[in-house]
Amino acid sequence: MNKDLKIAKSTVQTEISALKRLSQSFGRSTQFSKIVNLINRCKGKVLVVGVGKSYLVGLKVAGTLSSLGTPSVAFSANDLQHGGLGAIQKNQDIIMVFSVSGQSSELDSILRFTKRHNIPVVGVSCKSTSMLLKFSNYKVLLPKVIEAGHSLAPTASSTMFGCWGNSLAIACMKRKKWTNKKFVEHHTGGSLATALVQVKEIMAKGDKIPLIPASKNIRTAIKEMSKKRLGVVCIKKKNGQIHIVSDGDIRRHSNNLFKKKIVDVCTKNPIWISDTATALSAIDIMNTKKITSLLVARSKDVGKKIKNVVGIIHLHHCLSRGIK
Repeated sequence: MNKDLKIAKSTVQTEISALKRLSQSFGRSTQFSKIVNLINRCKGKVLVVGVGKSYLVGLKVAGTLSSLGTPSVAFSANDLQHGGLGAIQKNQDIIMVFSVSGQSSELDSILRFTKRHNIPVVGVSCKSTSMLLKFSNYKVLLPKVIEAGHSLAPTASSTMFGCWGNSLAIACMKRKKWTNKKFVEHHTGGSLATALVQVKEIMAKGDKIPLIPASKNIRTAIKEMSKKRLGVVCIKKKNGQIHIVSDGDIRRHSNNLFKKKIVDVCTKNPIWISDTATALSAIDIMNTKKITSLLVARSKDVGKKIKNVVGIIHLHHCLSRGIK
């Protein structure tokens, strides 16, 4: 292993050690649950404040809190000093301050302001005697850790602060019973927005389902398939059982095709999926089976031998929504 790789591995190990110390500290803290209670009762938002690297950590923590149901915004302490304090809604908001030393001069006027107006302050620091914890209503003392490479730049401490913020966000999420569905509603862009899209939201349904009785002939099946443009047609037997004829079936039986009965051409055991399954899972099935469409049944019926077809999901339905 060359020198650079050794440094990389040592850096990761240093940060792992910091997280282990953080994990152990939760067993000694009585403040964490009190802070979760405070945030759960909050009528306004959480203002996450920091200086320098701590502000950058605060940006991430505020973003995570917001996406998981706790309205939050991050401020640099410098911005708050120069008019930003007007963003605070008195008797509604909470201030959460991150600072390793807790002694940053930029925090002094902010903390005095919060004390003067009775604004709850959650202070997160590594120094028990710091100015920050002295002025905080909720004092979070995190372990002092060695920075990677024994440098002065925050590395392991930033990782630890960020992880503490993640822990708080998840605890608040659970307290608020915040679901993944709600998360997706507030995350309208990117791949996460499509992660929980259900089959029933994008499938072809109603009169868009290609469906004919098993008594019909091949010409009728091809006509219906061409009309609905899903590459498949459902064949319904008298007992309610559903078979399918796909464009692949048509090609495989093309020799003397119109002389054959539809039951001789169709696929007897088509693949089904629940209407409440995710579109991502539908794509996985289609890719694995090397097919382009699935029959859809209601979730309560999908395990039954005979089930009603409530929809068809085609690969193009997924791709058109950016799900892939």
